Amino acid sequence: MRTVTADHDKFRDTVKPWYSLFGMSAADVYKEFPETMWDVFGDSLETLRNKGYTLIYVYQFCKDREPSQNRWSTDADFDTAFAESIAFDKNLYKYAILGSKTNVDKIMNGGAISACERDKIIHCLESIENDIELGKYEWKDGVDIYSNIVEALADKFVGGIPKDLVITNKHDSCLLILEMWCKSYIDQISTHMKQLQVALVLFALRIDCLVHCGRRQVRNNTFLESLVLPSLKTLEHDASDLRAFLGIIYSSSDGVICLRNRFPEEISLSKRSTIADLARSINYCIPDHLIQILKKVISLSHLMSVRPQGEAAMDWEMLQKFSNDEHMREREHRHLALSKCLNIGVGELTRDGEIQDAKYHLFSSVKFVLEMINMYIQCVENMTIDLKKVQIPHPRGYDYVMGFAHFLTSKGIALETAYAVVHLCLEKRCQPSKLTLEELARIDFPCERAHVLLHDKEKVFYKFTRQDLDSCKKLIKWCCKLRIGPETIFERNTIYF
Repeated sequence: MRTVTADHDKFRDTVKPWYSLFGMSAADVYKEFPETMWDVFGDSLETLRNKGYTLIYVYQFCKDREPSQNRWSTDADFDTAFAESIAFDKNLYKYAILGSKTNVDKIMNGGAISACERDKIIHCLESIENDIELGKYEWKDGVDIYSNIVEALADKFVGGIPKDLVITNKHDSCLLILEMWCKSYIDQISTHMKQLQVALVLFALRIDCLVHCGRRQVRNNTFLESLVLPSLKTLEHDASDLRAFLGIIYSSSDGVICLRNRFPEEISLSKRSTIADLARSINYCIPDHLIQILKKVISLSHLMSVRPQGEAAMDWEMLQKFSNDEHMREREHRHLALSKCLNIGVGELTRDGEIQDAKYHLFSSVKFVLEMINMYIQCVENMTIDLKKVQIPHPRGYDYVMGFAHFLTSKGIALETAYAVVHLCLEKRCQPSKLTLEELARIDFPCERAHVLLHDKEKVFYKFTRQDLDSCKKLIKWCCKLRIGPETIFERNTIYF
């Protein structure tokens, strides 16, 4: 391998995102990793307005949803009784405080207060939150929770609080609390989904994708093709939808968002209708997708001797109950109640019972979703295989692939670049020492170190079959997207480079 020249480094003028190191276009990212699109362009609706082809993605997101979900509202207010129920619900104090902190940041960014004043206000808000948690806070009767907190802040903060921090409209207070609640739980669910994706990838690598359903090797009969990859893609789409909900709900606009750019018709995105869509996703889509994944685990468990161990065993009866017809009707009733409370449904004025149903539908089901995902993580992490009952035709060599990636990261090569080197070798079906300096420069590999790190790497990879090659490339991309360090797999092996 030749030494590097200045010309070879001209490709490394900027640090590239991980997907571009794999030669992926925006269309490729949308197709394979739709959730990553929100990392590419950001969550804010201001970004969506300013980037035309991002709007294509948002447009597709809107078109893909069920017709019953596309109920765009032009009314700016919630149902009054529901708005007051949210605004005066002391159980939601954390989101009122979080909203206060968010507003303080906006005020500081607008130049009305200094960073020092902002820090002092945040400290006072945290002190108020601590008093509430300890039961030492005295709520003022007849005052909504946000105003309670702002008045307490005014008593604590010397010099007076910014007037822009005050919200007197109950509908605005309700929207602020719901925005903060949505953001908090979208973040939590997305984080847990990513943890489940990591567990699935590690499971596939742990068993080296060697398990087959029959004696003859055919396509799609491994855990990777039949369970892991479809499950990863399902979770990816759900996470992408959550990010889309977040972008709409947490945008700077208070009313209906209209996107006209590059479309023949107008797309109207209301925060309140999007909150209803989020509730439907949490109550219907995500649990149903998780149950479908579980059914795959159970079918493969029976066929291929996969066994969840100990406390990680799934409570199948509980999940069956969650998906039965009676529970589905109950969820639909509560969703209709929420639609009325958000003022996007048609019907008479809400009753107290409907308000409680709406709040239960919105606030309580998310805990069940988080419990489901945690159960899945434990199940996947504790799966074992009875090797006596499965066919292992030949080792695929994933250990060697991950071992070489670990060798590179242990020498200071960035994780994304290390995986990109491996992917490029698999793509070209060549050994690392055969890569050219131009190819290495395009994936941000430090060409000045190429001779030292790659010159004697002639027999790194096994001779993969085409199916093994495709599967390995898919796994490498997922490892990079999820930032799974190669040492996670490599530590249990004795392969050295």
